Parts: sequence; structure tokens; C-alpha cells
Amino acid sequence: MKQSKNRLRRIRRQEWLLKRDRKQFCGKHGHKSGRTGFSHWLHGNDFTKGSIGSTRDRRVIIKLPEVLDFEEYYEPTASHFDLLRRGSHIGRHLALVRFDKIRHISPSAALVLASEVDRWNQLRGGRLKAAVESWHEQIRRLLRQMGYFELLNIGAPLDEKNGYSDPQFLRFKRGDENDRNAGELARQLRVEIEQLVGFNIKRHLLFEGLSEAITNVGQHAYPDASFKVKQWWLSASYHKEKRRLCVMFYDQGAGIPATLPTSDVIERLREYFDTWPDSRKIEAAMEVGRSATGATERGKGLQNLVEFAKAHDEGRLSIYSLNGMYRLNVRNENGQQTVETIQRDYVNSINGTLIEWEVTL
Repeated sequence: MKQSKNRLRRIRRQEWLLKRDRKQFCGKHGHKSGRTGFSHWLHGNDFTKGSIGSTRDRRVIIKLPEVLDFEEYYEPTASHFDLLRRGSHIGRHLALVRFDKIRHISPSAALVLASEVDRWNQLRGGRLKAAVESWHEQIRRLLRQMGYFELLNIGAPLDEKNGYSDPQFLRFKRGDENDRNAGELARQLRVEIEQLVGFNIKRHLLFEGLSEAITNVGQHAYPDASFKVKQWWLSASYHKEKRRLCVMFYDQGAGIPATLPTSDVIERLREYFDTWPDSRKIEAAMEVGRSATGATERGKGLQNLVEFAKAHDEGRLSIYSLNGMYRLNVRNENGQQTVETIQRDYVNSINGTLIEWEVTL
């Protein structure tokens, strides 16, 4: 019993320290502040100790861990991606990102990693240096198929084999807040996703969901000039054997919890006393008509994603935003539909909003 209590105290102490670090580095939108010096953040946190180094000229070396996956290893994954974000803020040059330890990277984690390195390249004006020859063969094949080398201007290995693999991936797509024709972009993306799958899908619901995600970036994600890069990234994967389609959309914006308006006195009090976690705010955003613009039609976009999940035998919608995650699991069987909701809150922020909608076709 005593050992159990001591272990609980250690866990709570660790959580408190991480929350303290987050408050110290955070800006008003939940992103890490650029005012912290190089030597301060170089030490990292409990999840990134041993993953950060520097060269003699004080350029940064980041060693990525064996697993990058938001589902099973959220805190280490988000912490390592945050190193890239914080490094670009303080203006230090990235000498090298080491991929050679990676043995598993989920498609969503690959998308967010690409966005962070892409952001660094745009802000710092340079190419990412990576010892590609030391990468694990499976990781190299995955990132090549997703267009990682082309997107980030990394030279692809000449001896790479292009054999069939399952799942198949859609190459990364990138857009920005100035994309005014969301409908046309969504149509093009929907066509490419259908080409990946090989047949038509619930195209209307998918089209509406993609269109709304793109529109939201322009109207909500980047509310002020504090955001230097105002873009979105998208990819998709299809597992032919399992007939499982997953579409992923990510932006590095203010996040749903930061832009959601409080609707009553109770919610304002919860926010004031910091008792309204980000996962509950994401849940509130799922309500029809709940949006930062105040327009009744603006809150329906996430509902289109919910309907896309509900229109299949099995569907899942996951929304990660800042420090929260909200998920809907849907199953249709024998004429009965069951819906399960899952909410989680984390110490580390995902620094934006990641939307995953996954269905069995």
C-alpha cells in the first residue's frame, strides 16, 4: 500500500512539473513561446531527455524516439514534435533530425512531423539534413510513399524499391489560409482519395467534411499575426485487406479550445477557474451552430464528419486540439447503431488541431 501511494505521488509530481513547464513556455494560443533561451529548452522534459543535443556551433540535433504514435504514445510523440516548434521560434538552426531509431510511425504522426519540419524550413530558409541511409527500411518506404522527400526537399534514396505495400498512402497535401475556393480543393482531394481506394465512397459527406476543414483554417485557425505559418496539411491511407480508409487533416492554428466561445455563465466560470478541460471544449464544438464566428451554419462542419463516420459499418472520428482529444466510435450491426465517446486530456499540446476520420468501407 505504501509503495502504491509513493508511486502515485511520483506520478502526480511528474504531472505537476510538466504542467509547470507548459505554462512557462506557453503563449496565449497554447503554443510554446519564442522568448525562452536556447540553453533553457535544450534540456527538454521527462519525455525528451537524451533526445536533444547540439553541435560545437550550438546548432540543434534532435533524436526521434522508436515510436511516434498519438494513440499509444501521445506524450513522447507530442513532446518531440514540440522540440521542432520551439526551435523554429528561437531562431536557432537545426543541424540534424535523427530518424534512425524510429521503428514505427503512424500516418497521423508522419503528417504532423512533416508539417513541423516543413514549417522550420519555411521560417529558417534551409533544407532538413537527415542521414537517410541510416533509416529503418520500413520507415524509409513509408515516408517515400507519402511524398515526404519531395514535400521537404530531401533527396530520395536512389536504391529505394517501390513494391506494393498495405496500407497505401496519399501523398501529403499542403494549403494555406488564403485558399478561397475550398469547394474545388475538396473536390480534387476527394477524387484523389477515391483513386487511392479504387472505387466511389460516400462522396457527399466526405466532400462536405473536407470543404469545412479547409474553410475552418481560413476563418478560425489563425486569428492574428502571431502565427508566422498559416497552412494546413492533409494525407490519407487505405488498408486494402481491412478495407479501412483513414483521412487526416492538420493545422498549426490556435486550436478549437482557444477559439470556442463560452455560451453561458457556468462555462465562463469553468474556464476562469481552469476546470473546463480541452476535451470538453472540443465536445462543445461538436454542437450544431457552435462556432467562433457566431453564425449558425458554421458549427455544422464537424457534424458532416460525424455523419460520414455513422454512414459506414464501422467509423471513428478523432479530434486532437491543443491538450485535449475527443473521439466518436460508431458501429452499425444488425440494424442497430452504437456510439461510444472517449475523452482524454494530456500534459503536452499537439500545437494545433488534428482531425482523423476513419471508416470501414
